[in-house]
Amino acid sequence: MKWTKKAILCASEIQKAVETLNKLQSNAEYIKQAKIRNNPQNNLLEMEKFLNRSGLYFDQLDKLPVIHITGTNGKGTTCSYCENILRNHGYKTGFFSSPHLIEVRERIRLNGIPISQDDFAKHFWRIYNQLDKVKSASYDMPLYFRFLTLMALHIFLSAQVDVAILEVGIGGEYDCTNIVRKTLVAGITPLDIDHTLLLGNSIESIAWNKAGIMKPNAEVFCVQQPEAAMKVLKDRSKERKCNFHVVEDHYTYNKVSRIPLHVLRTNASLSLSISEAFMKLRPNHNKFNLEMAKQSIEHTQWPGRYEIIPRNNSVFYLDGAHTEDSMQVCSDWFLSKTGQDNRKRVLIFNVIGQRDPEKLLIILLKCDFDIAIFTTNNFDDDYLKNAVNKNTSDNKDVINPAPYHKERCSENAKVWQYLNSSATVHMFESFPQAVKFLENHTDTQFNVLVTGSIHLLGAALFVLDRTLKGLL
Repeated sequence: MKWTKKAILCASEIQKAVETLNKLQSNAEYIKQAKIRNNPQNNLLEMEKFLNRSGLYFDQLDKLPVIHITGTNGKGTTCSYCENILRNHGYKTGFFSSPHLIEVRERIRLNGIPISQDDFAKHFWRIYNQLDKVKSASYDMPLYFRFLTLMALHIFLSAQVDVAILEVGIGGEYDCTNIVRKTLVAGITPLDIDHTLLLGNSIESIAWNKAGIMKPNAEVFCVQQPEAAMKVLKDRSKERKCNFHVVEDHYTYNKVSRIPLHVLRTNASLSLSISEAFMKLRPNHNKFNLEMAKQSIEHTQWPGRYEIIPRNNSVFYLDGAHTEDSMQVCSDWFLSKTGQDNRKRVLIFNVIGQRDPEKLLIILLKCDFDIAIFTTNNFDDDYLKNAVNKNTSDNKDVINPAPYHKERCSENAKVWQYLNSSATVHMFESFPQAVKFLENHTDTQFNVLVTGSIHLLGAALFVLDRTLKGLL
């Protein structure tokens, strides 16, 4: 590839922007102060402060037509279905999601496409410099996710989108995306036990937090939930004076799908209800067309979820499962795709943070892996020396040092050996090293399941498909 002077300057600007963005979660004094300021109840107060400092006020934000989606499993997929349906019906769409896989600009999309590197850098520096100019102390800047949320709202208003689809980060009640006061339509995907330090360790507590996105007079659609969770959701919908609807799995799909059918049916049914309701509230020149909507769903690409990528002597099966329910689905999906061939089965796994690896790994025992590989989400120096694109600043963990990742990798391996004493286990510092190990066995064919962490999938796709099927 021949780099022009303009392209080099653009790449340099976005790299500087990403590195500066990363400092919003890595500066030592900033982290110290953030722990004080990051009480969940203060989250929206902080968000409002930075919103106003950046030149954006509620009277402007209230004009943004919003679809807000929360849940535990499938919220990103449901958002992407809604985005594709509405775009194909002629709406100009904005879509904010998290986390990203390869590049941070994936999180902010216009008409389904991540904003360009040039636009990312331009908007980043405009907002960053404005906030930096009026800060009261060196640490008086928004946290990483708050900044990106703020940036997305600015971009969507500037672009005059017909609809802004916002995926909640964590929870709902105190999530910074909940700075939006007026929501036309909201959706709640299947709930599961996750992020317990922030949301509580009961399904009732998690449901209460997720229900925080309910707004007065909004149309709120929810899939079937455990009975205890559904009671909380219904009670909160009455408190919030919204119109609450329970969506049945009515979606039918006639083709062979790479996605497990019941998962597809649940997410698709919810997205159809949300999209149709939005079109009734904000009609354009098109009427809701069910067949067009179903085709939109069937053609939606959401990388890293039930994705299959062949490479040399291996076929990689990628899914970002990181809760017990989603791991059950992931393991069943892998078995359904690989059960009839003679390839050796390989697990590549990682999990960090507060999640308990044993609860996930015990589910994966039924896959009867021949080899289990435990690796970090990081990149090794040898790989980067020879990589075409050496910039991994979008994927760096700027909070946890490399020894932490190695230690967690070792702990995950020990859990697997405890669960399966006869297991063949390997540990590598990076996903590229794991791939190299498999490719060195040229006389062996492998089916490889990569799971446990969205961030691991980011590292995997950096190697297996750097363009995300042409999205980047």
